[in-house]
Amino acid sequence: MSSQSFAARLSAGPVLALLSLLAAESALLTAWLQEALSEAAALAAHGVVLLAFLARRAVFAEDLTIHVVALLLAACSGPAGAAAALVLYVVLARTPVSHHELESWYRQISGVGEANPAVALHAQIVDGRARRAGRVSIDHFPSVLEGALTQQQALLGLIGLAYHPDYRPLLGQALRSAEPSIRVHAAAVSVKLRARARLEFQKARGRDHRAEPPASLFSRATELARLAAGGFLDEADARNAREVAAGLCEETLTLIPEHRPAHVLLCTLLAQLGRWEDVIARSAATPFRRGDPQAEALTQSLMQLGRTKELHAILARTAGAEALGGGHALPV
Repeated sequence: MSSQSFAARLSAGPVLALLSLLAAESALLTAWLQEALSEAAALAAHGVVLLAFLARRAVFAEDLTIHVVALLLAACSGPAGAAAALVLYVVLARTPVSHHELESWYRQISGVGEANPAVALHAQIVDGRARRAGRVSIDHFPSVLEGALTQQQALLGLIGLAYHPDYRPLLGQALRSAEPSIRVHAAAVSVKLRARARLEFQKARGRDHRAEPPASLFSRATELARLAAGGFLDEADARNAREVAAGLCEETLTLIPEHRPAHVLLCTLLAQLGRWEDVIARSAATPFRRGDPQAEALTQSLMQLGRTKELHAILARTAGAEALGGGHALPV
């Protein structure tokens, strides 16, 4: 259907046909009222006029609705029906109707749902059936574990699928839940994650790294450090994972001495293992720049150890490097 209105389709053929119908019906009514025709003759002539109008349906080929309506109205009420059909056609022809309005009307009479989402939404708002958007508060994971049961179960499923060490307190909170089903679900997730961590630990520790490239060495060290921090390894296995990861970092630095991520991870692992003498030795043998992640890792370790002298030496060397080299580190 074109998006143009009915006014664009107004033509002389239907108008002349309707005027002819109106004139013929009016003449028959006048003749019968003046008793020029008997009742039987008037009815017969009325039928002939309707048949003649029916034969002119070709002029209504664009839309037979008006033709059928005019035929029914004229058959029931004579000239009054013909006049009503003519007025209806002219009114419709002079009233613009958009394509969307026609489509909506066709769908309503056919019982098909509304195709235009904007029109459907407007109708829902007018009828009061639409839910107006409002401010939606963002639920954090700890608050979700205090909310609906389905949300708590969904969160535990997410933790089981994509575990991160930061989720460990959430899992502990779920294990202490007042809801028995949540405690059972959290316990099942913990068992699953513990078994997965154990399997990944054995796989990462058992690989032969003698011919491994530096990137692969550091990647495996990062994986072992993640498993150790995950909280699902036994204390002995977690310490062993950190020791193996530290050894892999040292091998990486042997091949690529300037590999700063390996420096940072090694310093963190040494501090977690309590190998403070190694931390102090590295702090005394390595130049730093302000904002260097390696410097931050070492300074945090020295602060935990309480070694203010070595901490002051790092800060002094960093300041001296900036004063002399504009960001270049000083050698020891």
